[in-house]
Amino acid sequence: MEIEIPTIPAGILTLLSLLAPYVIALINRPSWSAATKRVVAVVASVVLAAAVIVFYYVYTGDVVPSWPVLVLLAIVVVQASHALLTRGSADAVERASSRARE
Repeated sequence: MEIEIPTIPAGILTLLSLLAPYVIALINRPSWSAATKRVVAVVASVVLAAAVIVFYYVYTGDVVPSWPVLVLLAIVVVQASHALLTRGSADAVERASSRARE
């Protein structure tokens, strides 16, 4: 079985997934449990992947042949980005956005 991932959707998805922890931080609240925050992050990753796949289809008319791989790519990159690059600044955005809502 050969898996084909179109380069452009994978690249766009990767770039957006690197920035997604900041958007997720706007949704999350510091008072929520870690499990709830994790569910929000996974759902946001799936929505991001779906948006990229739909945009690619609308723009080119081609169906992405291996869309589950793109969904997994989004989840992995968002989680890795948060864990390795953006944890401190995304947590600061989360705290600041929750203070703004109160």
